[in-house]
Amino acid sequence: MFAPLPGGLPEAWTEPHPAERLRRLRRAAEQTRERLVAAGPVSSCSTHKLITFPYPTTYAFSGGALSPAPFVMMTNRMQIVQFEHEGRRKTLLFNPSDLEGNRAATFYADLAARFGELLSRKLIPTYFGDVEAHLRAVGLTPADVDFIAYDHLHVQELRRWLGPAALFPNAKLLVMRQEWLTVQDLHPMNAVWYVPHGCEIAADRVVLLDGDVQLGAGVALLFTPGHTRGNMSLVVVTPKGPFVTSENGVSAESYAPLQSRVPGVADYADRMGFEVILNGNTREDSLDQYSSMIVEKLVAGPAPTDPTFPAFAASSELTASLLAPGLAPTFTFTPMDVGTHTPTAKR
Repeated sequence: MFAPLPGGLPEAWTEPHPAERLRRLRRAAEQTRERLVAAGPVSSCSTHKLITFPYPTTYAFSGGALSPAPFVMMTNRMQIVQFEHEGRRKTLLFNPSDLEGNRAATFYADLAARFGELLSRKLIPTYFGDVEAHLRAVGLTPADVDFIAYDHLHVQELRRWLGPAALFPNAKLLVMRQEWLTVQDLHPMNAVWYVPHGCEIAADRVVLLDGDVQLGAGVALLFTPGHTRGNMSLVVVTPKGPFVTSENGVSAESYAPLQSRVPGVADYADRMGFEVILNGNTREDSLDQYSSMIVEKLVAGPAPTDPTFPAFAASSELTASLLAPGLAPTFTFTPMDVGTHTPTAKR
């Protein structure tokens, strides 16, 4: 359905030795960035906040942050992207979280049971609008959506979007094959991060991807394993250059930790000799996650507003909050909106 993305990343991932694999991935990431930029900017892209929610501090910076607060606050965002594919404009929703359905993920259901409905639903979260409202705001309807994708399937409830009574009647799920195989048979240590039965949708609603793909000019999905086995990252080329989004890291400073003003993070990175700091709630593939973050950092390139940080926009991004003292982000990259979204009837 989609063309493989040239640039050498798939070949680099096949290198068996981790250190050499990382060196090869660095070179391939630079080539991939050049080719994506040469193809020009995407037709249209907009970024939309969904919800701010708590997340354990020890996971956010892999134990490197020093704070008495047990939780950081993170803001979940989605992208609406339109691109040309086989002569037609297509619409992708990237990370369209079902805010109500996602609460059933075992980890967050347990938190809600411990803290109570008032705290977990009303006092702690901040809501910015749901997926349907953001679509309406840009002049689109659920019927306009061709594809849905997530950087990974932690806490995702897919059945409302793509189940028997699908809100998105024409959409298919784009997902890495490794990610889809994982959710079909979860290991007990992974299961806590998933919605029970949340990924049980018909096979004909799923498009399995086997590595990096170019969706259209200015937009690609990169295979970036580590946070999960089938993790992937969205790359969007804007007139100011590319940006990358995923949840391998929780902020731009996860990719430039020596610049971080979060207490403990810069010292931790310096002592350990780490170039990046992982979002560390899963550890089975940490070497790959580190390497994937280097790929993301190099494909994104420097942020136009502060080149000491990469143009990385975490899908769930560290957010300043009175509930999390000392855990405000040092720098936040906000992707620029590109173009105007077009409904199917007007394409």
